[in-house]
Amino acid sequence: MLQITAAAIARHYDCLNQIGRYGHDSQQGFDRPAYSDAESEAMRYIEDTAKRAGLLTRPDAAGNLIVETAGTFSRWVETGSHMDTVRGGGNYDGVAGVVAGLEVLLAVQSNKIPLTHGLRLRVWRGEESAAFGTASIGSLAAFGQLQPEVLERAHRGITLAEAMHRQGVDAEFVRQGIAAIPTAEKDTIAAYVELHIEQGNLLERQQCEIGVVTGIRGSIRHWVRLRGTFDHSGATPMGPEFRCDANLAMAHMMVALDDLQQQFNAGESHIVQTFGAINSHEAHNRRFPAIHENAVSKVSGFAYFSHEIRSCDAVMAADYQQQSQALMLEIAQTFQVAVEFELMSEASGIAALDASIQQASAIACQRLGKRFMFLASGAWHDTAVLSHQRKSDGSPMATGMIFIPCLAGISHSADEYASADQIAAGANVLAAVMLSL
Repeated sequence: MLQITAAAIARHYDCLNQIGRYGHDSQQGFDRPAYSDAESEAMRYIEDTAKRAGLLTRPDAAGNLIVETAGTFSRWVETGSHMDTVRGGGNYDGVAGVVAGLEVLLAVQSNKIPLTHGLRLRVWRGEESAAFGTASIGSLAAFGQLQPEVLERAHRGITLAEAMHRQGVDAEFVRQGIAAIPTAEKDTIAAYVELHIEQGNLLERQQCEIGVVTGIRGSIRHWVRLRGTFDHSGATPMGPEFRCDANLAMAHMMVALDDLQQQFNAGESHIVQTFGAINSHEAHNRRFPAIHENAVSKVSGFAYFSHEIRSCDAVMAADYQQQSQALMLEIAQTFQVAVEFELMSEASGIAALDASIQQASAIACQRLGKRFMFLASGAWHDTAVLSHQRKSDGSPMATGMIFIPCLAGISHSADEYASADQIAAGANVLAAVMLSL
């Protein structure tokens, strides 16, 4: 049994906490956008550390970093995660999985563990959607599935194509849909297991050290736009026969959708929904300038909100989307406002991750004396991209995830935190799972 220590984890964080800090210190979080100098610098730290230990490293055509145990193998057991962050985010979302995966390979290397399969770490570029509006840029590009139009999206004044170019990546292969991972290499992947912070507080509440992930929620996101009539707030009588009030219709929609969600989940369904942006400043000038016409002394003639649906089951999510939009149309008619739906993004969830990896994870926890529970991932991860892949014989990619707790479930915040002991505990489970596979 390998023993990865908290001290080993802490040494990596002593260096990584200096890279891509937002503001003057890590108390303000980090800022490592996709295909930025800061993301590249963090990846170079991983690469340099691996090389010094005798591990093999190489980039792929998408700029993802690959770290491998030395030797010739016909099958590979892989792990991976990402180094990019949202602006002001923490240094554990993604990074904890990379550090844990690196330590697994370093421990195997230093202990000269004999292997029948090679072990591989993939450090993916751009998992967060915050920079260019698309999640899992690096892993999608690796499989030739990144949509070319994403290359023209801009962040801080430069397009994704230009950002790639600045980091030495040729975006032309994306335009041509060429996979950075050849089919022959894809066919040799026996399993892929990602360690990640939970980004929720179920593990902490249940006092569990490890979460064995059963599925990954995908999402359907829409902008919902309501167009009513701007009228004088004092002179216009109350009631839908006089007022076409977009804000009031929006409020009724949200309450009705909350009721619908509870009814929908009364059976075995499990849908979560969120209204994350409501007449917010984020999209005033960029998308919905009509919002500026609203005023204290006016009946609202325009309103908008975002509606996100998440579920591990893509069919269930689509069913709920149809029901929710039918309900919104009915309410819009009652309040005499027009309603428009604009699809922002759609990513199919993973109803069930590989059962054998879940079983191996549970066995590893039992042998290591780690308290664990089974749970679904509410957040999207690169593992979901790999779960959608098929090998040349049509068989699915065997994928799994291991969660560790994060303080109070906080993530995408400077307050995001997982201790070195917690990451080391997860790394030891990851090592046991990878070696057993």
